[in-house]
Amino acid sequence: MQLDNSDGRRPSSTQRLPVNPRRHKVAPEQRKRVATACNNCNVRRVKCSGGNPCGQCSASNRECVYPTPVEKVSVPRTELEELRRKVDAYERALQEVIPDPSRRQELISQAAATPEGLSPSPSPFSPGQAYSPESSRRLAAPSVKAEPDDEQTTGRLLQDPDGTARYLGETSGATFLDHLKELLGAVLPLAQVEPQLSQDQDGTAFLNSLGRYYTADSRPLVEREETSLPCNEDLATLLCKLRYLIQDGNGEWPSGGIYWFGDLDAVPSQIASPPSASDADMNEYRHLAFYHAALANITRANTSSQEVHGSASTPSLSEAYFARAALLVGNPLDITRCCTIGDVATLCLMAAYLIEMNRRDAAYMHVAAAMHICIMLGVHRGLVDERGKRVFWTAYVLDRWLSCLMGRPHIIMDDAIRLQLPVDAPSMPPAAGLKAHVELSRISGYVVCNTYRVAPWEASRGGLAKQPDKAIWMLQQWQLTLPPRLQLSPDGLSNDPACCLLHMRYNMLLILAIRPLFLGAVKRSVARRLVVQTAEPSSAHTEHLKLCIAAARRNIRLGRQLTTLNISRKSPLHAEQHYSFNATVCLILEDLISDDEVSEEEREARNNDILFGIELEEDGLTNFGQTSSNTLRHLWTLARRLTGSMAQTQELNNARMAELQLAPPMLTTLGGYPSMPRMQIGEDHALYDELVAWVDDEWSIYNTGLFNNGFVQ
Repeated sequence: MQLDNSDGRRPSSTQRLPVNPRRHKVAPEQRKRVATACNNCNVRRVKCSGGNPCGQCSASNRECVYPTPVEKVSVPRTELEELRRKVDAYERALQEVIPDPSRRQELISQAAATPEGLSPSPSPFSPGQAYSPESSRRLAAPSVKAEPDDEQTTGRLLQDPDGTARYLGETSGATFLDHLKELLGAVLPLAQVEPQLSQDQDGTAFLNSLGRYYTADSRPLVEREETSLPCNEDLATLLCKLRYLIQDGNGEWPSGGIYWFGDLDAVPSQIASPPSASDADMNEYRHLAFYHAALANITRANTSSQEVHGSASTPSLSEAYFARAALLVGNPLDITRCCTIGDVATLCLMAAYLIEMNRRDAAYMHVAAAMHICIMLGVHRGLVDERGKRVFWTAYVLDRWLSCLMGRPHIIMDDAIRLQLPVDAPSMPPAAGLKAHVELSRISGYVVCNTYRVAPWEASRGGLAKQPDKAIWMLQQWQLTLPPRLQLSPDGLSNDPACCLLHMRYNMLLILAIRPLFLGAVKRSVARRLVVQTAEPSSAHTEHLKLCIAAARRNIRLGRQLTTLNISRKSPLHAEQHYSFNATVCLILEDLISDDEVSEEEREARNNDILFGIELEEDGLTNFGQTSSNTLRHLWTLARRLTGSMAQTQELNNARMAELQLAPPMLTTLGGYPSMPRMQIGEDHALYDELVAWVDDEWSIYNTGLFNNGFVQ
């Protein structure tokens, strides 16, 4: 017998011999042998029975292994040649962007080892690494590419400070900022930098956070050994403060509030918490979880930043109350414990606390549990009284709010809900505010699911450029049908804090619906100013952009009103900070998209609005507030750097265009205009091509990534 190894061993069963070139194809019904032999029979060139194991392997006690079937695909030769040309072009582009062969091979290996459809999760910037133009072009932030039939989605896997990657969809502010970091990282090498400025001063610290975002979800909550409820008198005082802060203003607000977590004006008959007990004994004290969750919220709002932050050895009092509430309410997934609508109210209060502590993923899970309990109890079908109804709609509002914050699908579809909207009832606050908030939350679900294509239930018509129109119309109709008690005064303000928050969310949804077009306007404006060209500024979507800026200014105005109404409060609510933060971002970027001359008074007013947004973030009691404040400061610095550089470039372009008008016609033209000469600053051909693509790009921001025509994918 012939052996293929010098040491006399048989050939490996995993190595197959090539197909006999003289073999001709036979129809399956005429075959006398099996179509594919096992590896052993193939190597030995013997007849295989086709079993598993086959007869030969069974007789000789060998492992019977068949080759993995490989699907054959036939493509036309012209298509094959075109693919080869594209691969050659991509390889040349990769060599130009990354000259280092070892780094280039490392990226290729990472791409080959990554599951299809996902970019590598590690961020291109490690903590402490300085920003550079090359690093921004080396690798985009981790993103989730869209499917061909879902062009509008580019959610991202962003890393928290501990390196944990979490998916954040298109409506998330962190995802939007990551797109912005890519844009600024590409064009800021053209801006003039003062050499004596540090990274914090010149704004590049903002770019260093590409692929990352801030959250406290990875930091564990620690329980202190013993946390008991205070006496009835003190508990009633604290509950009264909380009711004023987050519910209905103790009956003073005409709107009746935009949330209803439960009866915050009643103390429990039994307030002694169990020191430690079995699960069976815990059920007797389960109702006290609601009060511990309430105390977690009000304690957080009434303590200093040092106590809120806490540490592993001395956790904050609010965290201790929250941990006690979690212990008492038990595992919501354990259905052996009788779940009630009271548990839903407790989970909603716990979610509200987690949102304030910037633990959005944890809040997302608590609201999901609350909503599933409602479904299990049949609340969504109307099997509940008015109090239970309001608790359900509060969970609904939180569900839609977190869906918008995280860019993720909401828990329950509107078509599955048969429960009536809140109505006025004796001994309960007016239902107008909560009812309007529910209707606004429905529109929020539409914006997230359809405008951003997160979980669309409507067919897309005309792409993203036309998508905002229906959402804008829905929002305007909502505003027009508000009852008088929820409408703003002629000066655009209200003395009802809940009403102010309601209109701030309305403005935020307007900003959110238009934000992709806003980012597109920034791209086009930057590109148009940084390359010499004769194309006039596009007037498309001008009204959309004005509507977005006006909504941002209204939110800053309402934010100021809230600080006036809540003088005694030590910190703003997360919602106030979120609305003001996004409004401030729009105002910072306004200079980049506007060619209009701005008076000194208007510029000073805008700067004051931006400073208010920055200061409001600083007033937050968690590290997230300081991080958000720094983000706004760095973004403002970068925008001013870029605006100043673009002004210099524009002057150069204007002079160059004057020369072109006197010179003979250029030989090459594109679209009726002279072809654009090379940029006057730098020799970056890839960036120049990208800027030209931005000028021609018709608002395709969220198609397949921010840089869908150039060097970053």
